[in-house]
Amino acid sequence: MTGPKFASALLLFTAFLGLAHPGRAALPLASDVPPEKSPIETVLHADALGFVNPEGPMLVVGAFRRWISEFDPVHAVPSSYLQAGTTLGINPAYAQASIHGEWLPAIWAQLRLAYDLYGFFGDNGALLSFPSADSPFGDDQIDTLEGQEESGLGHRILFQPTLRAKLGRFYFRNQTDVAYYRFDGKGPFFFEREYDTLLKDGDFLIANRSHIMFELWKGPVDQILLAGPFYDVTYAVDASLTRQRIGAAFYWVPKDDLWFLKRPRLFAEIGYNLQDRNRDNEGFAVFGVGFDYDLM
Repeated sequence: MTGPKFASALLLFTAFLGLAHPGRAALPLASDVPPEKSPIETVLHADALGFVNPEGPMLVVGAFRRWISEFDPVHAVPSSYLQAGTTLGINPAYAQASIHGEWLPAIWAQLRLAYDLYGFFGDNGALLSFPSADSPFGDDQIDTLEGQEESGLGHRILFQPTLRAKLGRFYFRNQTDVAYYRFDGKGPFFFEREYDTLLKDGDFLIANRSHIMFELWKGPVDQILLAGPFYDVTYAVDASLTRQRIGAAFYWVPKDDLWFLKRPRLFAEIGYNLQDRNRDNEGFAVFGVGFDYDLM
């Protein structure tokens, strides 16, 4: 048995921030940034995540700067802005550095374009090559390939449009990922840990995830408790592999600040694999904690 399996959480991390960061991300909640304050925000953020099936941790840190052009007077949140940021994710299998640009042309639509650079350590199941899309790549197969990992680089270009809405205490969010990948290594197919699938060098991946969250509790400023169901589907184009999952998501910001840290948060997704070559009818879970630090 090899060491634990480590999966990247960068997109899931972004999704949770988008679900419940008032005025700084995807859903129109009440914000602590009133219109009369500076139209420029600079925020540092950090999150630690743990995964079950596949198992592994991930640490994500980053920063973004946002230029707000319009505020929504009803919800007191930005209704139009431009944003630029960078993120670093690391686990024992690889490091992932990202830069992104984001545009909110309207309060219900968020558009992000990102570039990710992966540095594979040649250990813990990454970077692994497979001869075809029909190759088995479950946990047992990954374990038997211990020692055959390659060190090297990977590249991804990601376009990520998000639609969101609020109806009473319900929050709706739909996010699509359209990603293009390049890998160093033998190939022609590679095990991609973030989506737990096989991708060809030069492959496209399309994913869509939908959340319906209900506001169980709302305190002053950013304090909030959200919970609700989600569904996601992932398709690797050249490998012709599809994964479908359902489950429940949870997000809690119990306080506005903890010492000098802003928006301390706990979040989780617990779900079930409806369709997966390796994990049909199996459960999975993601747990995380994080915080922000406002520079401006």
